[in-house]
Amino acid sequence: MTRLGRIVAVPLVAVGLLAACGDGSTPAVTPSTASAPAGTPSNAAPSSAGPLSIDQAIARFVAERYGPDVRYVGRCAVVEPGTRGVCALPKATVDGGEVYGIGAPFSEIDAFLLLDDNAGDWRVVDSYVPDFPSDGSSTGPVPAWFAQVD
Repeated sequence: MTRLGRIVAVPLVAVGLLAACGDGSTPAVTPSTASAPAGTPSNAAPSSAGPLSIDQAIARFVAERYGPDVRYVGRCAVVEPGTRGVCALPKATVDGGEVYGIGAPFSEIDAFLLLDDNAGDWRVVDSYVPDFPSDGSSTGPVPAWFAQVD
């Protein structure tokens, strides 16, 4: 192939590749219906239809309690440094439910959530935000399930 032929062929191949990326219309699979690996939440709180996974239940809690400016970013163990949002760390199994600590990645836990499984449909049934007064005493009631959390 001559040099002129290569110069013309390269831009044509590039245009063909760009055209294969799509025409800018809505994709056939939207992010809300695409599957994601376990521990990777969607950016939005899940709808109320269908059973919720643990991560979806936590994402719903974060959306409801923290507002639209804070998002659940998944399990703390797999969050990349520099990620902004709230992550979850499994802490204990209590009364057939699961306790997760939530907070900013690579920071201290801000709150603890007790999640209950009802045939594969997870729900946050209680939350607890411990207070840390300077004298070491607790000023509020501590839920019974929290005594089993390390």
